[in-house]
Amino acid sequence: MTFATMAQAGNPPLGPGNIEVFPKRDMVALEGYTDQAGETATVTVSRNGQQIGIGEGVVDATGFLEFNHPGGSCWTGVTPNIQGGDLVEVRFSETAFTDGAYVSSAKITSVTHSDFAATAADGDVEGTVTISGTYGDDFGTRFDLSRFVVEVVNPEMRRPDPSTPPTLIGERAIGWTPVVDPAEPNGGPGYEVTGTAADGAFSVTFGMYSAADAERVLDGEHVVTSWMQDSGELALGNSLYEFGETDGPGFGGCPAGPASQAPVPPTSVTATRSGTDVTLNWTTPAQPVDANPVTQYRVAVVDGVTGQEIAVRQGANPGENSATIHGLVAEQAYGLILEATNGQWSPVVQLGTLNADGSITPATDPTNPDTTGGGTGGTGGTGDGTGGGGTGETPTEPVAAPPTAPSLTRVLGGHESVTAEWTAAQPGNATSPVTGYEIMATPAAGSTATPVTAQALATATSGTVTGLANGVDYTVQVFALAGDQRTGSTTATGVNAVVKPGDVVTVSRAQYRADRREYRISGTAQDTTANRVHLRVGDVAGSGQVIQLNVPVLADGTWSVDLRNGPVLPTNNRFNVTSDSGASTVAALTRSR
Repeated sequence: MTFATMAQAGNPPLGPGNIEVFPKRDMVALEGYTDQAGETATVTVSRNGQQIGIGEGVVDATGFLEFNHPGGSCWTGVTPNIQGGDLVEVRFSETAFTDGAYVSSAKITSVTHSDFAATAADGDVEGTVTISGTYGDDFGTRFDLSRFVVEVVNPEMRRPDPSTPPTLIGERAIGWTPVVDPAEPNGGPGYEVTGTAADGAFSVTFGMYSAADAERVLDGEHVVTSWMQDSGELALGNSLYEFGETDGPGFGGCPAGPASQAPVPPTSVTATRSGTDVTLNWTTPAQPVDANPVTQYRVAVVDGVTGQEIAVRQGANPGENSATIHGLVAEQAYGLILEATNGQWSPVVQLGTLNADGSITPATDPTNPDTTGGGTGGTGGTGDGTGGGGTGETPTEPVAAPPTAPSLTRVLGGHESVTAEWTAAQPGNATSPVTGYEIMATPAAGSTATPVTAQALATATSGTVTGLANGVDYTVQVFALAGDQRTGSTTATGVNAVVKPGDVVTVSRAQYRADRREYRISGTAQDTTANRVHLRVGDVAGSGQVIQLNVPVLADGTWSVDLRNGPVLPTNNRFNVTSDSGASTVAALTRSR
């Protein structure tokens, strides 16, 4: 039976381990693949047969590997926005085996709380928390309601802060399932729970026997978990939707999600020149799945003598686009440039030279044909194999040619690392395919740091160099390889190839409760030793009303804030985090009440 038929039947392939997917964090964890320890795992995410994400990493000695989590591997190029119905597959470098799982569509849409008057009686409800959500038609096919749990996790339900009332629950996590196991009924000490799950919707109400416990349930992590099949105590093909988590960022220096990246710009145009006008036409290139659509283009001609531009901004159409530029000097050639925006501007594309006759000479010839003359030709030969006294024999061995130079389009600093993105090189000729890329990070003159290089596959358009020194300026270059052939490195206009690695801070959870001006925020930082983070209201890093300062970064790289009576959150919900190590980020809070 093939993988496709097994998946359609509702079961992932039977494998030695498990795939866990956290769609709100765009995170995938592999566990239990001990037979593949030390192998390179390639994980792909697909939607309706189209790949939307790929990443590689080495499985550790315990059979574990995770993507888009501090300390784990990153997705390549773009962090996919994982959603219900997506297919996650894993292949290994030395094992003829493929495992996979579909992502459940179950998600939580709201968490609400109600208070009741306290009484002296035992076992009466003094507060409720209701968790509601939806699920799709993957239940009953890939999933079913016997493998479905709504959970609340909060260590305070087991060991509360001594300054707060005692808990009646005594458990770190409580939950509800629609298909009850007689050995583990719903409800427990200190609470009762009721719920329904039918027709694509679920609603679960936890009734707590103390108001303090109701607050702890409200303040906990709210998760709906569903899995494709059971294997002993393992829940295989597990999806965990975490309400309140920030959707879509790249954690720990990993690439941003598609909605946070600049668009892919067109790389070629056609031209019709008439007197002092030129009309340019181009096609909207394909964008990553879930990327923001291109909304506008800026196309310009550049006077090679004065350096001045004549530019036009043109709204984007989903297919063919055109723009007319007026005011050209007849018989004069111009450089052509183009850029696109989806809220962020793409790198400037050097399209080539617009000639007086309306033809375009590309900035680089993508085919770069071999034009070596024919044979040895005799003295006075013309070089085409027909010259005076020579035989004009055509060489039988193909001539190796270097590929066209890739162009750096983005350079991002990380913790002791830099990530580079580039436009793909083209083969020098049909017999000289691109075989890979080399990324080089060279420290500034006078630094004691040493240059570091990394290799990337021929199909890659991004790569990361690790092992760098924080706080040192590095110049980044990328070279294309074709066997022994190696190109120079180019950098797109407007791209700064000098970057300084340093701390990276991320926000993984951000909640604000308006009636109490309560902030519950957590995240990560790459630097841990004596590092602290500082949180303020607003979207300008390092400024705004203080939420909390000097929050310590723990040894595992995590930090958290749990604060009441903080500043009033502005209507745009934005706040900023800075670190002592020089990093910053801006994020939005999820509001309640």
